[in-house]
Amino acid sequence: MNPVPGRSRLPYLLAKRKIKQTDLARELNLTEGFISQVISGKKYFSYQNAAHAARILRCTMEELHEWDD
Repeated sequence: MNPVPGRSRLPYLLAKRKIKQTDLARELNLTEGFISQVISGKKYFSYQNAAHAARILRCTMEELHEWDD
């Protein structure tokens, strides 16, 4: 079975690094609305945006979400 992304860990990671959702959106050249949709599970980052977000948040790409089997 392949794991699928579950709940977003962005709220936790943003708080941990003291980064605002708006600042992450600006760094990724995305809208704050898109970040909100990622947090709610309606959208997902592209591979490149996930890699960039992980670098900004100092985590791995896998740590951006909880994972379900």
